[in-house]
Amino acid sequence: MARAPTTRRRGGGPPRRADHRTGSSPALARAVAAGLDGVEQEGSGAVTTFGVAGTTFLAVDDADASAVVRGPGGTTTLALAGTGRDEVRSAVEAAWAALAPSGAVAAHRRATAARAAEPALTHDDVRAVVATLPGANEGPVWGRDVGFRATHEKRSRFARFGPPEGSRVGNLLPPDDEGTLVLFFCEQKPELLAASPERFFTTPHYGPPDEPGGIVLRLVEQRGAAEHAEVAELLEDAWRVVAPPDRRAELDRHRTRSAP
Repeated sequence: MARAPTTRRRGGGPPRRADHRTGSSPALARAVAAGLDGVEQEGSGAVTTFGVAGTTFLAVDDADASAVVRGPGGTTTLALAGTGRDEVRSAVEAAWAALAPSGAVAAHRRATAARAAEPALTHDDVRAVVATLPGANEGPVWGRDVGFRATHEKRSRFARFGPPEGSRVGNLLPPDDEGTLVLFFCEQKPELLAASPERFFTTPHYGPPDEPGGIVLRLVEQRGAAEHAEVAELLEDAWRVVAPPDRRAELDRHRTRSAP
């Protein structure tokens, strides 16, 4: 199988070219497959296989971050760190659909359409959340790059957009850098990456995936009120890491007064 770029950066300094990657991962491929109807999952060492109707359609290898997809067009090996999230999702779903009962395929298409009809998170939604945080503002976070700050100092940065609203996201390759939001501080990062890899991811630039730190999300992958509310909570948590104590207290007092 193809060898994927390393997932851990050595030392400090800017990201190395060898670490550049998309937002895909073995966890994403597994989550997409596990969410499909009638799928049987088996694990052997670093490799997890997924089958339906007695036939394997996917093998995910954690050792080299690859996925072997057996679809209607033949067998394809995807180097996940170089394959976009949408491409991984489409390849896995197409391979499953070629084997699954027609009723299950039709139900999946309806569910996909229903989720697509849910409103995606927008840049304006994020700005509206930031506007509720006392003292938070949008301005330069380093150089001329603009992001969200808890005060008017660059060192109080807590989040920023990727392209087209902001500059490139560290290590993240297109197309997955488009329409992204980066949270610089996320205590729940390991849990989110494990439980919801279809909505959250990271790159080596933001530290190891098994430690709190920076996390990335694509706005289009956050749909519906519940997911929007979760992102709002994560934004507030990131703000609280760098916000002055009096600003945090101000927000808490406002919440107390507003409580029924």
